[in-house]
Amino acid sequence: MPAGGELDHHRPHADGGHTSAANLAGYCTTDHRGKHQAPGWTHTLHPDGTLTLTTPTGLTAVTTPPPY
Repeated sequence: MPAGGELDHHRPHADGGHTSAANLAGYCTTDHRGKHQAPGWTHTLHPDGTLTLTTPTGLTAVTTPPPY
């Protein structure tokens, strides 16, 4: 299966979020849809590029960008 992904603004463009590396996070298509369609989930993009996802029940997943 080919690798692919979608970039999304962490701070929404409509709310003044600029299109820059510091304000973009990469998601697979399924997770990107979930970000916009799953109520109660939080997505926190940290300055080092680490992304923390938290579900309404408190389950947390953390991803870090590749080291290059």
